[in-house]
Amino acid sequence: MAKRLEVEIQRLEAALDGMMDEKPDVVIDTVHNRLQVWHRNRLVEEAVCATGSGKILLSDNRKSWRFNTPKGQFEIRRKVVNPIWKKPEWAFVEAGLEAPVLPWDFRRLDPVTLGRFALELGDGYEIHGNLYPNLIGRNITHGCIRLNDGDLESTFALAQNGSRVYIY
Repeated sequence: MAKRLEVEIQRLEAALDGMMDEKPDVVIDTVHNRLQVWHRNRLVEEAVCATGSGKILLSDNRKSWRFNTPKGQFEIRRKVVNPIWKKPEWAFVEAGLEAPVLPWDFRRLDPVTLGRFALELGDGYEIHGNLYPNLIGRNITHGCIRLNDGDLESTFALAQNGSRVYIY
C-alpha cells in the first residue's frame, strides 16, 4: 500500500510539473528590495536589488519626473547583452545639462551605466546592472531595477523572453 501511494504521488507530481509554465517568473519586492526567480514553484535565485527612489525632479521649464518603480505584472520583452542606455531628457536635467534636441544625438548614448546585461520590461523600465554596489538594497533608482554583476548574470541566464515579472 505504501509503495503504491509513493508511486501515485510521483505520478501526480510529474503531471503537475507538466502543467506549470516552462518559463521562470521574476518577483520583485520594492519595499525590501529583493528579487526572486521562481521556476515550477521552486525558488531558484534570490538577490538584493535597488528600486525606485520615489523622488521628484523638476526642470526649469516646469517639467517633472517621479522616479518610481512601476507595480504590477509585466513580462520580459527582450534580453540584451551589452545594452546601450539612450539617456532621456531627465538625465540631462538632473546633471544640470541641456538635453540634445535630436533623439539620436550621440550624447544620449551611454554604453556603461546599464552593465553587461539588461532585461527589458517596456516603457523604458529594465532590470540591469549597477555602477555603485554599495547602493544595492536601497530605493535609489530612477525606476529601473538594479542588480550587482553576479546576480544580474544569473538572473539573465534564468529568465527568458516572455517570463512574467511581478513587481509589488
